Amino acid sequence: MRGQVRTVLPAMAAPQARSQKLTDSVQLSQTPPQFLFPPTGEVTRRLIENALVIGGGPAGLAAAIKLAERGMQVVILEMRSPDYSRPHHLNAREDTLHSLRDLGVYEQVRQASGWDEHPVCESEWKPLHGQADLTLSEASVGQVRISDVERALFEKSQKMGILFMEGQTAQLQAEKDGNYSVVARPVHGGPAESMGTPDLVVVADGANSPTRKDLGIEFIDESSPRYYLGALVDVPIGPDFRKVGLHDGNQLFHMMATGHSKYPSTWISVEGDARLQTMSAEERNRYLAERGSILLDRTITPKNIGWGSGQMTIVQNRRAEECTAGRNVLLIGDALRTGSVWVSGGLNLALTTDVYNLEQVVDNINLRGLSREQALADYDIRSTLATEAWHVAGSDELEGRVKQLEDNVSYVCLPKA
Repeated sequence: MRGQVRTVLPAMAAPQARSQKLTDSVQLSQTPPQFLFPPTGEVTRRLIENALVIGGGPAGLAAAIKLAERGMQVVILEMRSPDYSRPHHLNAREDTLHSLRDLGVYEQVRQASGWDEHPVCESEWKPLHGQADLTLSEASVGQVRISDVERALFEKSQKMGILFMEGQTAQLQAEKDGNYSVVARPVHGGPAESMGTPDLVVVADGANSPTRKDLGIEFIDESSPRYYLGALVDVPIGPDFRKVGLHDGNQLFHMMATGHSKYPSTWISVEGDARLQTMSAEERNRYLAERGSILLDRTITPKNIGWGSGQMTIVQNRRAEECTAGRNVLLIGDALRTGSVWVSGGLNLALTTDVYNLEQVVDNINLRGLSREQALADYDIRSTLATEAWHVAGSDELEGRVKQLEDNVSYVCLPKA
């Protein structure tokens, strides 16, 4: 981290308070969060004119849209085709709903998520059994499907003329001036294509980021690993969110289910221990079905398990040792850090804080006259603080400490009647 430079940005003018009653019975807060504040000042010089985004998931697409809105030419390199194959259901925080509106895709996500049929930002918490954990009792959330968010962002990017090059990997090459040039290489073979030296390279290719590894940036573990199975089951619970804690001795193991009003399925994530690593796919499915039956209070069998069947994920607080590289490369989203699945990070953090911090890099250079070094140092500071906040919030879940029986977590989030 470029700790030797500390930049204090000028205060940004607060927007006029606004209140807009949405057709889906959702009342968003009157003042949007800070990340929606518009840039201030006039462009006196445009040193950042183009950008290349590595990774076409939600984080990369959102970044591309916001950069294009600032008049930049943007190209996205993505290994996959935009097939919207990730069916995870998750809870979008209210600040993420604001961000979706700012990105111009709120209406499309709203319709796909069925918010006409249930309120988004009004919920109450009821204990399933035992004492409820009310930590998130005031949270305003909307159930979304990652693929629906990704589809909406992709279609918006295409309307804006952003070039999406699918089936491509990126190879970065350090130049003498401290910048990185980029070569696009087809996944399935074929001639490589030089992309030149972009003014800005945004690395958004996920937690296993090959680009970060090629840059030699280490991914540092900040908690002990926790082991999870996650899969889609063909059992509907509607737009509900359920979380239960099961004790094995004094150790608490978490289970979570997220339903959706538009899809007759439920996303389930259950925690186990290191023994999950040695289980076969069939054994993992039996393990998930057993705990899913407890979570949903109905019989789940391995036959009910679809997308994600047999897969295991190691979850822990991890962060990139550096947030930037050279004079033109920065990391966002899961390429920058991972953390607890229980404290609404990941997609929420990428679409709000990361995209806002990225915008600040461009505005600091093009509007405020900061050098590249100052702008990237400011990005380092902002991104590091965001990572620390997420990791502190999720440390109880991921640090592996032995939990007392009275820490039992057992609750369900249901729409108000």
